[in-house]
Formats: sequence, C-alpha cells, structure tokens
Amino acid sequence: MKNISKVRQRGLEFHIEINDYFGTLATVIDLVRQDLGIRRYAERNEEVLIRMRDDLMYLQAHYGIEKKKRSRRRSV
Repeated sequence: MKNISKVRQRGLEFHIEINDYFGTLATVIDLVRQDLGIRRYAERNEEVLIRMRDDLMYLQAHYGIEKKKRSRRRSV
C-alpha cells in the first residue's frame, strides 16, 4: 500500500471540512457497483478502488470518527 500524495491529502481534508466525504465515498462505491458487469471498466474500477482504499487507510491513521451531537432546538 502506497502513501497518498499531498494533493490527494488536501482533497480529503477539504471533503472532511465540508462534511461530504462519506457521501462522496458512497457515490463512488455505487458507480463502481454499477460498472461491475461491464468488462471494459474493470481496470478503471480497480484504480478507483485502490485510491479509495489508500484514502481510507490515510484517514484511519490521521482522523477519528465521532458521533455528531444532536442540537437541541427550543421552540419559541
């Protein structure tokens, strides 16, 4: 497993800051799932999955996941 580039790290950190990494990851996984039966996309999907794996390993090493605290809104 290789280290990810600084550019990729900045991209990951950007997605984390705007709180959309999980949505982006889910979308990419679904696109790969849709392509599974199409042989001509096999190499592209392999590359995407390798990048996603490396991203997740980077996140595992540098971040923690915490449950969001529910905000209590008071009725006026």
